[in-house]
Amino acid sequence: MDWAWRFGMTVFSGVPAIIGGGITYGLTESYPAVIAWEILVVVLLITALVKRGTTPKDPAAAHHAH
Repeated sequence: MDWAWRFGMTVFSGVPAIIGGGITYGLTESYPAVIAWEILVVVLLITALVKRGTTPKDPAAAHHAH
C-alpha cells in the first residue's frame, strides 16, 4: 500500500469530519448525532483504505486477472 496515499486520505477525511461534525451539531444540537457522523466518516475511511489495499494498482493487471 502506498503510505503517502494512505496518509493523504486520512488528512482528506479530516475535513468532512470536522466541518460535518459542526454542521451536525448546529442542526441537531445533539452530541450523539455528532458521534454517529464521526463513526460514519471513520467507517468510510476504513472502507476506502481496505479497498485500495486489496485492488491492484495496475488496471491492466486487473483486466488480465479475470
